[in-house]
Amino acid sequence: MTAIVSFRHAPLAVALLAALSTAPALADTLADASAAADAKTLDEVNVRGSRAVPSSTTRLPITLQETPQSSTVIGLERLQDESLFSINDVMRNVTGVNVSFYDTQRPLYYARGFAITDFQVDGLPTYSGSTNQEYDTAFYDRIEVIRGANGLLSGAGVPSATVNLLRKRPGKDFDASFAVSAGSWDFRRMQADVNAPLTADGRFRSRVVAAWQDKDYYYDRYSEDKMSGMAVLEGDLTDSTTVTVGFQTQDNNPTATTWGTVPFFNSDGSFAHLPRSTNLAPDWAKWQRQTSTAFANLEQRFGENWLLKVNTAYTRGNVQNVRVYGSGYPDATTGAGIYLLGAAGETDDTRKGVDVYLSGTFGLFGREHDVVFGGSFSDLQSTAWTMTPTASWRYDIPDIHAWNGDAPELVVNRTGAHRDARTTQRGVYASTRLRLAEPLSLIAGARLSSWETRTRAYNTANTYIATSGAYKVDDEVTPYVGLVYDITPNVSGYASYTEIFNPQNFKDRNENLLAPVEGSNVEAGIKSQWLDGRFTANAAVFEAKQDNYAVRDASVPDGSLSDGSSAYIGINGTKARGWEMDLNGEILPGWTVNAGFTHVKVTRAATDLLYANLPEDFLQLNTSVRLRGAWERLTLGGGVQWQSKVQGFNVPYPPGGTVTVNQPAYSLVQFNANYRISDSWTATLSVRNALDKTYWANLDYNNYGEPRFVAFSLRWKY
Repeated sequence: MTAIVSFRHAPLAVALLAALSTAPALADTLADASAAADAKTLDEVNVRGSRAVPSSTTRLPITLQETPQSSTVIGLERLQDESLFSINDVMRNVTGVNVSFYDTQRPLYYARGFAITDFQVDGLPTYSGSTNQEYDTAFYDRIEVIRGANGLLSGAGVPSATVNLLRKRPGKDFDASFAVSAGSWDFRRMQADVNAPLTADGRFRSRVVAAWQDKDYYYDRYSEDKMSGMAVLEGDLTDSTTVTVGFQTQDNNPTATTWGTVPFFNSDGSFAHLPRSTNLAPDWAKWQRQTSTAFANLEQRFGENWLLKVNTAYTRGNVQNVRVYGSGYPDATTGAGIYLLGAAGETDDTRKGVDVYLSGTFGLFGREHDVVFGGSFSDLQSTAWTMTPTASWRYDIPDIHAWNGDAPELVVNRTGAHRDARTTQRGVYASTRLRLAEPLSLIAGARLSSWETRTRAYNTANTYIATSGAYKVDDEVTPYVGLVYDITPNVSGYASYTEIFNPQNFKDRNENLLAPVEGSNVEAGIKSQWLDGRFTANAAVFEAKQDNYAVRDASVPDGSLSDGSSAYIGINGTKARGWEMDLNGEILPGWTVNAGFTHVKVTRAATDLLYANLPEDFLQLNTSVRLRGAWERLTLGGGVQWQSKVQGFNVPYPPGGTVTVNQPAYSLVQFNANYRISDSWTATLSVRNALDKTYWANLDYNNYGEPRFVAFSLRWKY
């Protein structure tokens, strides 16, 4: 295990683990301070390990503190206090997660060196490449991020992290809230949340959530309006049977959307230093996304210890875009030299998902143990329509420094030709927690999966032409095993090993399909909680890796296979090694800290183009303090995100060849303030990138990061 830790930082990691193991003295001090003042009750989802709910990695009824993987929860209170309106905002505040983007509508999330593609809503996979990347947080009570592989429940994927968004559910008592927000770049937002019992005893109940948002952005001409809504009905049919049904929809309508990069260089090789507002898209460019989901949930309890849960969802989505990509380099004097090319597309998606499991406890050798048996099914179908321009289209920008976005509109037609892609995954799984001894628990499980995909092409007359990309994986086994040892009632040590697989549709030089990528995550650490669970301190070392990862086979020419494609080989050793630590919760009455530091070293093949630049060291720190006395209604908060330097390799250089582009280490500072006007009214001020730092969010796919953003919100609660 020592190979997992970077020796440069090993002393710090060891010191942290030692400090955590001797933390009772600190906890006693904090407890004394807490007893001396009125304790503030936090929403329990803001503190890790506060309650046992079905685990997002095993379905076992264990807390995150008892889960042998690193995890983070961001709850409703923090979403509101820090004005975290979108999943992008949330992910920027999660330990070990790096956020980047290709352009305005394609965000990128990475953990432990690998892209995060496992997004779930209420435990059901929901990610698709077309429609589900821009989650509005209005729908969700809390968001969990579990780092490492999660093959037990997800099946196919990568060993990065699982993001599980938990929807708001109806409560038995009437409640309502309303919020309005305004901010930089004509940002405007309204959000309403009403919980209403349908019977006097609350046995049948409802909840309605709606949000509207309209914003421009720091890019010239860009704007987006968004409508989001959700309605949920829930009823206790019997004392042991609860049924939930609901519908949610979200419609994003951005215009002048970016697609592509902002040039680093002028044509003579000097840095272009274009402003952060540079947008190479005219105002008629668009990237509309709409998605709707109908969902249902059944919970059937048997006695005190057994639960049958059925969770299902059906999602339909549509994407329509007209995109413009800028190429070339500007002349340092005239600004000429950049030309625009266009494309368009339309895709319809449908996703069906079902997860069924039975969980309970059983006695063995004088101890109580937990067990889960389950199965899941998901089916994603997408139709990509062929769109063609009515005429050849190219536009040369006269002067990028003076261009106002005017360009002849790209007109496209749907030809009728289309490609129908379908990916189906099935699996059965089981997991258990065996209490081997008073301080020691074994958490283990396995999944048996099948996975199948194919794409069928149709011509303009809707006549079937051919099938491509057909690929099938049967009887893939992914194990999960972990040990948790309770050193003291507040401190536990753990170790875990998890796997995941990811099918790949590449062929070798003999035209045989490559086997799936095998991902794994090895992790060991210490978790501790203090002050009745209000404060947690955790640390971990880890190694995440992928074997049989496909890269181009340089021994044969490009396009040399019979179907015109190129040959690939599977390589081993793509891996990320590192360590992380985090602190979360209320360390003194009214003083909350959420902090995390991650060090990770990624090793991958030189031909594995990631198109994202990940720092080795990353710090996230947020804290808030509720003032006392005459200012007790005011809470002040702030934070910093710091990352070490990054490099972009093999960046094309106008005079010829390629160069390496460096971005030094930088920090982003944020502030927030909450003033409780009355028991019902609260005002919030949030400032992101408060020092207005200019930085590149991506070097391989070069785009600027977000400048200073200021938002003011006024919330009313019943």
